[in-house]
Formats: sequence, structure tokens, C-alpha cells
Amino acid sequence: MDLNNDDQFDRKYDLLKHEIDRAEDLRKSFQAAGNSSASTITVNAGGIGVYIAVTCCAVMLAVNVLLIAVIVDHSRKLDRLEDYVTATYMISGSKK
Repeated sequence: MDLNNDDQFDRKYDLLKHEIDRAEDLRKSFQAAGNSSASTITVNAGGIGVYIAVTCCAVMLAVNVLLIAVIVDHSRKLDRLEDYVTATYMISGSKK
């Protein structure tokens, strides 16, 4: 039984040694290839993407200007309506 345990240990040891050797070979091959951990990110801004973005911004600005004009116009109408109601009550007096 002691011999069987030694055989199992030897097999596992050889397997582990083989995996360590493979990892070492991989590390050496990567170092030999000249790989470095430096990375670069390049952003190319131009072309049709910029035109689309500028057009979207211009449309958004135009919509906002129109919405502001509509809101201001509605507030003026509400002011006129309030003046009309006030004038009506002033003319009618206390009648309900």
C-alpha cells in the first residue's frame, strides 16, 4: 500500500512538473516575441460621424428654440385670458 501511494505521488509530481515546464516555455516564447504591456487607443474623429453629430445638435437646438417660443406664446395667451376674465368681472360687477 505504501508503494501505491508513492506511485501516485510520483505521477502527480511528474504531471505538475510538466505543467510548470509548459508555463515556463510559454512565458519564454512571449518574452522572445517582444510583447510589451503598452497599449494605445486611437480616436479618429472625422468624416460622416462628425456631420451626423453636428446635424443632430442643430436639430436639437432648433427644436428647443421652437419649444421656447411656444411656451412664451402660451404664457402670453394665459395673461390675456386672465385680463379678459378680470375685465368681465369688473363690467358685470357682483353678478354671478
